[in-house]
Amino acid sequence: MRILFSAVLALILSVNLSAQDRNFQLGIIGTSQISYLNSNQPNVNTGGALLFGFGGLAEYSFAERYAFSSGFEYLNRGGSLEILDTTTTYRAGYIQIPLQVKMRTRQFGYFTYYAEMGFALGFETGEEVTFDPEITNKAGSYISLFDATFRIGLGTEYDLGGQTKLLGRLQYHRALANNLLADEDPRLSEQYLYRFDYVSLSVGILF
Repeated sequence: MRILFSAVLALILSVNLSAQDRNFQLGIIGTSQISYLNSNQPNVNTGGALLFGFGGLAEYSFAERYAFSSGFEYLNRGGSLEILDTTTTYRAGYIQIPLQVKMRTRQFGYFTYYAEMGFALGFETGEEVTFDPEITNKAGSYISLFDATFRIGLGTEYDLGGQTKLLGRLQYHRALANNLLADEDPRLSEQYLYRFDYVSLSVGILF
């Protein structure tokens, strides 16, 4: 019994020390984003909207000032498209899995600054598409199910003591594939781009 207790205690200590050595952290984040429809189709007007989201963070520091960051994000994205006297407004929810590399400065007082870049893979969880004026023959879906984005940004971390940090970041996100299904809307063409790009401002906390 004493041997078993000693073995369990040694295992707990080794796991705890290993976690500290890896500098693995979890966190939560809230996001506001200006999402807009980016298109190169001629003779169209596009627009955007202020939308919101939230998510969880997972960060692994593999060197003193470098970390790999992932987690999950639930975001609303979309925009508007005015073409042939009809304005279409798109709103879609997305679950995204980010994959990023984070590069930190040294700490200045309580603050550390960082740059990060990477990609995110996602899929649509639901959509709302409205037309003005309203049309009669609607398709079942106008937005692609799968999505991928490139992202780059800057941020800061404020040390709250221990490993707890308050963070803020500003990122630009560029869609890598069309978000609209051009074959479902006769006004669109597959030779042009229809992408939900966005700029996000996020605040969160790492534990």
